This record gives sequence, structure tokens and C-alpha cells, in this order.
Amino acid sequence: MKVTIIGPSYPLRGGIAHHVYYLERELTERGHTVQVISFRKLYPGLLFPGKTELDTSASRLDANGIALLNPLNPITWARAAKAVKAFSPNVVIFQWWHPFFALMVGTLARMFRRKRLKCILECHNVFPHESGPFDRLLLKFAAKPVDSFITHSSSDRNYLLPFASGKRISVSQLPIPSKFAGAANQTRNGRTLLFFGMVRKYKGLEVLLRAMPKVLAHKECKECRLLIAGEFYDSVDKYRTLIHEYGLEEHVSIDNRYIPNEEIAGIFERVDVLVLPYLNATQSAVAHIALANALPLIASRSGGLSEIVIENVNGLLFPVSDADALAEQIIFYFSQNLGPVFAKNIQSTATKGREQLGSVIEEMVQEW
Repeated sequence: MKVTIIGPSYPLRGGIAHHVYYLERELTERGHTVQVISFRKLYPGLLFPGKTELDTSASRLDANGIALLNPLNPITWARAAKAVKAFSPNVVIFQWWHPFFALMVGTLARMFRRKRLKCILECHNVFPHESGPFDRLLLKFAAKPVDSFITHSSSDRNYLLPFASGKRISVSQLPIPSKFAGAANQTRNGRTLLFFGMVRKYKGLEVLLRAMPKVLAHKECKECRLLIAGEFYDSVDKYRTLIHEYGLEEHVSIDNRYIPNEEIAGIFERVDVLVLPYLNATQSAVAHIALANALPLIASRSGGLSEIVIENVNGLLFPVSDADALAEQIIFYFSQNLGPVFAKNIQSTATKGREQLGSVIEEMVQEW
């Protein structure tokens, strides 16, 4: 089978680019021939608050993508369509995570449909975390010519249903990011919490900071430390002010940068629990990195997070935005010494999301 993946790939950085690498590897290992069509540029400067779109990691996750696309330049869409048609794939898989790309995706899917090429829309987020007034119209335009859909959580599948009437929607876990897995630490009996990844309002870091004074006031948790590792897309000064107001300076460390691939496993190895206090979430690649490292989770009951966290098996859950409930769960986690128990559970119940995704794609093509 010949497969074209359209999405960002190295040297572009970020979770979607990492996902494209793992998907390309899985399909290639299954004996398929894969073409990756990537972007020359993803976002205009106005929409990208980070320092650079390029991945400067020494450890490269390179899917050998052909950098052709600019989402604002239809000439590049035509060039990409020409390359795909020359490859003549059995299926084209679009990566979808933001309606900003809808005009490009919808136009290309219509061009491919005229050439009788089947298309899958793989949705990392059906709707963006920060919504806009035209999101539904843009999704409708992109989804209409698509043949089948993949989501990574049941909640996202429900969001997609009105836009995919009569079409197949499959739910598949995200691939296990094996390149980010280090030596599994089953002890997890320290007192270090981790908040990892880019910092934006919807990630709920403020909720975690509000919870910390109550955590530190408990006798079992007075030595707790919080490591915040990731690039701030919000103002870092706002969070530094909160840290000062709550008297957390001695207990909170900030590593404000894009964390290169080769450092990720080391960070996850030396902490004791990952906290995901998201205000809204569809799924989380960071959660899967934690599971790949046998690192337990404490997460909000938001979207797909409650599908990843199996309560009292690999982690704990709390109500969205409830800082007091989060504090209570952190205290419970440490006072009951749940780290070693959950870490052992994670290792014994490891899932195989990458293999599952490959099977879903193969089944869709066989149905056609």
C-alpha cells in the first residue's frame, strides 16, 4: 500500500511533527511505502508566539518530509497536489489540529477526490483550545470531501459526529513515543511534581500554582517541589508574580524553553508525578510520554484525559479548575506513597497505540 501523510515534519518542531514521524515509522515497518508532504512554513508570526518553529534537537525525529506547503499560499497547495498525484497513493492522511488550515485541507481533499484518491482526516483536536467564531464553518469545509476520520479520544469523536454524517470515525490512541522513553523509574517515591510542555492558558498552570500552598502545608508534602519545563506562550511574568504571591519561590523551578528531544527522557525519569491541570483537553501527547516512562499522572477530568488516566491504577483525577481538589489529590498521592504502585501498574499494562493506529488505517483502506 502507498500512503501519503500531509502534516508538519522535521525540521519543524512540536507534537504533531513528532506524531508524523511515528506514524511514518509504523506504516513503513508494516511494509507500506510512505510519502510525507510537509510545510515550508506553518504559521504567520502573528499566530506563533514561540521563538522559532524549527527543532534544534540533536536527536532528530526525521520523517523525510518534502517541505512544500504554506497554508496561506495556494500556489504551494498546487505543487503539493502535483507531488501527491505523481506518487499515486492508496490513501492520503491529513493531520488536523486547527481550523486555520481548513482552506488548504479542504481544497486539497477536493482536488484528490476528483482524482479518486481516498482521504482520511486524523484529528488531534477537532476544535482548537481557544475557539474562534468561524471554527464550525471551517471544519465543515475541510471535512466534507474527506472519506473517513480518526480521532484520539471519544470526546473528540462526539464533537466530530455532526460533520461526518454516514462516514466512519475511528478512535485510536496516540502512538507510544518510544524515543522519549528512558530507563523506567519504578521508585517514584520522591516529592517532585512535573508540569511539562508549552505553557498556554488552557493548560491550567495557574490552577496548579493555586493548589501548591495547601499541598506544602501538609506534613507529608512540605518538601514538595514543582518543575515547570517548557516554553511559555503566555507571559512568564504573570506566573512568576503568582509564584511570589503564594510564597512558592523555594519550591518552584521554571525551565522556560523548548525542551530538545534528547533531554525529555531524563526529565521524566527524575520526577515523581506528572500533573495535567488542563482547563480543556482532547488528548495529550505529554501524558503518553509519561506512560512510556512509567510516570504516574494527576490530571483534570477534561476530555480525553479521563480516558488516558485510569483512576487508582496509573493516576488520579480531579474536577476541572478545582485547585483545592487538585491539592487533595497531590496530598493523597504522596501521603499514600502511590508512586511506586502506579509506576509498576503502568509497566504491566503498557498499551500499543502506534500499532493500533496502523491497524485502523489499514482497515479503512480495505473497506474501500
